[in-house]
Amino acid sequence: MEVTLTTEESGALHQALRTYLSDLRMEIGDTHDRKFREGLREERATLEQVVAKLDAACVGTELRDDEGREVVRLVTLWWSDA
Repeated sequence: MEVTLTTEESGALHQALRTYLSDLRMEIGDTHDRKFREGLREERATLEQVVAKLDAACVGTELRDDEGREVVRLVTLWWSDA
């Protein structure tokens, strides 16, 4: 199945990831349970890698949207309800 996000949807997803990462940093600082905190740190590291990959893909890409902004085309994305 192919899913295409609009410019607005893509921007909202990008902003949501950055906001969640910011909130996650605060949650890690406020968490006292060592195992839970470590899980949050792993989640943060994974999401930071995702954002870094997407940001890096924008640099030098030749793909552009109708307004000339860089576009990253995700070829494979595994998504689950879990």
